[in-house]
Amino acid sequence: MAAANDSSDLSSEMEVDAFRRVVQTYICILAAGAVASADGSALAKIGSTTMLAAIKMEVMTPTVECPDEGSIAIEFHMPPICSPLVRPRPADVASVISKQLSDTILSSGMIDIKELCLVGGKAAWMAYLDIYCLDADGALFDAALLSAVAAFSHLNIPVVSLNDDGQIVLVSEDTVQLKLEKEPVNKEKRKLKLNSLPFSLTCILNKNYILADPTAEEESIMETVVTVVLDSSYQLVSLYKPGGPVLGHTSGIQDCVALARHRVKELQNVLNEAISDMEID
Repeated sequence: MAAANDSSDLSSEMEVDAFRRVVQTYICILAAGAVASADGSALAKIGSTTMLAAIKMEVMTPTVECPDEGSIAIEFHMPPICSPLVRPRPADVASVISKQLSDTILSSGMIDIKELCLVGGKAAWMAYLDIYCLDADGALFDAALLSAVAAFSHLNIPVVSLNDDGQIVLVSEDTVQLKLEKEPVNKEKRKLKLNSLPFSLTCILNKNYILADPTAEEESIMETVVTVVLDSSYQLVSLYKPGGPVLGHTSGIQDCVALARHRVKELQNVLNEAISDMEID
């Protein structure tokens, strides 16, 4: 932020910062395949906030109610290394973000959980997604969601086969070289078909000013924080406003949505480049 003048008016400082951060610059780094032992993974950084997402696939027995569907379990972690504020921070922050991520990914239609079915009524995939916050400096949900979307984009579903007892078992690379007694259920690793990808943008509102990508300090001194989630078709998935005063007009929300539309386009390009780089490697 440029040096402030003699005036201590917060809105004038925010005007400069909002223009710089929304219109001019913001730093976004994305690397797919960051964890070699995971089936899908990604490292995402927006500003200073950094997230590491990893997916592990396991075979489960589907429920009686949904015999042709798999499942997704999402857990968000905030270890003490991510911020000096973590230890005194309420323990429910991580669980709230976990719930918000789960609701967003499922409601966006990004994943058809029927694609996770192996054998109807007998076997399906359980996708365990763990997201670790390595640096918490504001807009945690935005970076966490980006890392999750990138990890699912990078995901390679393992090869499985039926054993002699008729159970689904993972096929290791060594086993692939041998003659299997039964035909593999899926003969090679495959990508998960993804539909509308969700992306988000967090803003703080103050009077007539909007500041995107707030830092942790900026979030702590402002009451009105809004997170807009749009899919890759620019359709509204959700709008999250955790407490704060009631907004007296809708123009601020509309401006946040407009900014989110620009952000979706930018993040799609970043994601495509990250996945392309992995394919080249």
